[in-house]
Amino acid sequence: MEILALSVSGLNVSYTNKNVSAKWGVELVVQNPNLFSTLYLDHMVGMVLYKEEVIGVSSLEKKLIALGPMEHKFVSFKVWKKDWDIDDEDQPKVKEWVVENIMMDKHKEKINFSVQMGVWGKIKSSWWSSKSVIMNPRCMDLTINFVPMRGFGMLLDEEPIRCYVLMLDN
Repeated sequence: MEILALSVSGLNVSYTNKNVSAKWGVELVVQNPNLFSTLYLDHMVGMVLYKEEVIGVSSLEKKLIALGPMEHKFVSFKVWKKDWDIDDEDQPKVKEWVVENIMMDKHKEKINFSVQMGVWGKIKSSWWSSKSVIMNPRCMDLTINFVPMRGFGMLLDEEPIRCYVLMLDN
């Protein structure tokens, strides 16, 4: 997996209310490195992290992605945090220190976020042979450069960033 683009829009941090809102846009390439097997990805969850803390989650479970041998496809998703003070069972509660640190980093106009995914699927070598797999791709410490006073930022790397992918047999 490689990150092609990561953007943040509407980043708003309120120290008084301990409140943060933002929308992250993630674009990536998923690739099947196998020479003979087809990889079916049937459930994907994308997460945005600040340091090691998950701050937003988005499910992509309605998209079945089939990757033939050595094939790659583009995937994009959005993670939207409207108000971190409101308890939302689909989103994690963000700790106070995370809100404070994001506020301090925002003044530097650079914030490091990470993208992590949970991917469930199958590898099929033939019509009778398949194996369930769980993958946990991680793209750590992606530096987002922000436009001053605008709450908008993006990853400025010219080349795709290769991510670490842990794969487990299920």
